[in-house]
Amino acid sequence: MIALGASTLGFRHNTLDEALQAIHSQGFRHIDICAYPSYCPHVNPLTATASEIQTLKAKLSDSGMTVAAINAGDGSFGVPGQHERAIHFSKAALDLAAELGAYAITTQSGFEPDPAEWHAVAWRIAPDLGELGDYAARLGLDLTLELHKSKLMATGQQALDLMTLIGHPHVGVTIDPSHITYAGELADAVALKLGQHIKHVHLRDGISQNIMVVPGDGTVDFSALARALATMGYDRVAVIELEYEHAQVEQVLPDLARAKRHLQACFQ
Repeated sequence: MIALGASTLGFRHNTLDEALQAIHSQGFRHIDICAYPSYCPHVNPLTATASEIQTLKAKLSDSGMTVAAINAGDGSFGVPGQHERAIHFSKAALDLAAELGAYAITTQSGFEPDPAEWHAVAWRIAPDLGELGDYAARLGLDLTLELHKSKLMATGQQALDLMTLIGHPHVGVTIDPSHITYAGELADAVALKLGQHIKHVHLRDGISQNIMVVPGDGTVDFSALARALATMGYDRVAVIELEYEHAQVEQVLPDLARAKRHLQACFQ
């Protein structure tokens, strides 16, 4: 049985407190906290004070919720002027994840290059990602890179190739079936291809290149994905990660409840 969690990303137009209250009201005990300063600024690993972190830990403890991963990023690997910022922010996110008792952070793999330059870019940034893996390992965590549209790692094969280049036991992949659908692939097939490289899972549905689809409303076969993850022995959390252009908590809650019902039938 794979435990289900929920991400604060779906509540990016609300405060972190409002997001946590909404997620708790739906009976979730595992969460992802989003930390993208320009998109979903629920927490900023670079500026959060010790007092703020302790307050957050107390709120989580009082509600019985645990953090699976911090979904974090600022800057883009491989982009001049942003690469060092991305590394610095990732280290701060790993520190925060360790403080909150998470098992990983999820971040983006870097910019999407011209296909002819993919291997050159991957070779160039792989050593730095490996060093981030070392940093994560010292904290007892994993660094996971999300298979995501319009990024360096946008397909199952690119994810496998990048993991092979990095070759680090504490660097893995976060899969999201909405982005896998965007790439024209099947989520269960990609999961089986990546196998033990998968260290975290986001759950969102997709319809062709529409990635903002509530689980159960799109074309993803979540039962097949659950079977594939079980086959490879995945034993971490699968986090429902809704996403909207514009939505407040009142609109998100019914979708989250509906997604949970649909996915419980598949995963549990």
